[in-house]
Amino acid sequence: MMNLLFWTWCLPQSTVGFIVYSFYKMNNKVVKTMTYHYVKVIFIKTKAFTGVSLGKYIILNESEIDNDTTLKHEYGHTKQSIMSGLFYLLIVGIPSIIRNIIWRIKKLPTSDYYKGFPEDWADRLGGVIR
Repeated sequence: MMNLLFWTWCLPQSTVGFIVYSFYKMNNKVVKTMTYHYVKVIFIKTKAFTGVSLGKYIILNESEIDNDTTLKHEYGHTKQSIMSGLFYLLIVGIPSIIRNIIWRIKKLPTSDYYKGFPEDWADRLGGVIR
């Protein structure tokens, strides 16, 4: 049932997730894969990002293999994806990317990053306590 949900209601983000996963797999950058609840988690060699949740896929930097907080946070984004469906990339994805870029450019404190939308919501949904 969840697969059907991810490939219908969450189609745009699941498609992007599959493409990103396939790209890293094709380039031998996948370090580890696992399942967390009903989501495929992929740990990759990258310096581009810490983590991203795209529908059925959570893609994490290999440095996050033992970081339950990051996994739970990204799982919170997965729950946002299920709740917002076809609108996830507009409602959550774009604001999250813009927020991340601003934090990187201005070198703002990481702790403050998780205090605003949509990151605080992802933490709550994922069960993250900071």
